[in-house]
Amino acid sequence: MIHEVGMAGDSDRSGVGRVIFLGTGDPLNEERAQTCLAVPLAADETMLIDVSGGIDVLRQLTAAGIPLEKVRHLFVTHRHFDHAGGLAPFLVALTPLSHASLTVHALPETLRALRELLVSTIPGVEDWMGERLRWEGLTPGQPVRAGDHEVIPFEVDHGIECAGLRITRGGSVLVYAADTRPAPSIVEYARDADLLVHEAYSLQDGAEQAHVFGHSTAAEAGTAARRAGAKCLVLTHIRASRFADPVALAKEAEAAFGRPVGVAWDLDAFDF
Repeated sequence: MIHEVGMAGDSDRSGVGRVIFLGTGDPLNEERAQTCLAVPLAADETMLIDVSGGIDVLRQLTAAGIPLEKVRHLFVTHRHFDHAGGLAPFLVALTPLSHASLTVHALPETLRALRELLVSTIPGVEDWMGERLRWEGLTPGQPVRAGDHEVIPFEVDHGIECAGLRITRGGSVLVYAADTRPAPSIVEYARDADLLVHEAYSLQDGAEQAHVFGHSTAAEAGTAARRAGAKCLVLTHIRASRFADPVALAKEAEAAFGRPVGVAWDLDAFDF
């Protein structure tokens, strides 16, 4: 069941987008599913951003009431296992659904890694899907269409190739910063966004370790949101609570942002 939580944007649903957090945990958080977001499109279709680290994506789609065959676009931000490891089981689950088709969007190096992973772990799955499976390389700064949404990828700083996404529906804007250290590109592409979704690895006193692993602190997420003039900030990619208290992360981000900050939980939904 989707949990309706803090809303951004106008109370009139026309022209307003929505994001559903299917997974909000980091790679080692046993309390949450791993990273995956769903954005409903027109014509009862869905776009996924990242695909979790295994069969979590299948469980969470079922829990959210999203049929597998309705997922028509998948944007994979990078090749780390907690964001891309669910691709193989997802494609295997799609294969027998004759009306299912999927376009996978990612940076070129990520696309190569994904296809090599499939060859190693489930050889033949691309043939099983045939023309129903398409691969599209992303170019930073160049928009692509996913249903009635425009998606602009941009580079972030994670240590390997990794794409943030600026997603627009009508006049509403969602920005997903993906896994990243503080980066000027986030402020640039999140300018005046209705909703910025940003990771938070730790509090500011853990900044050195966060940066070593290619991540940001809650304070740095709040600072990026303030500098961008974003209207709302939601934190995700959360470590287990024994390492990072979600309430403390929100408070630190709020102090830097100057506005209330949400911490996403699995199956939370936000409008933008």
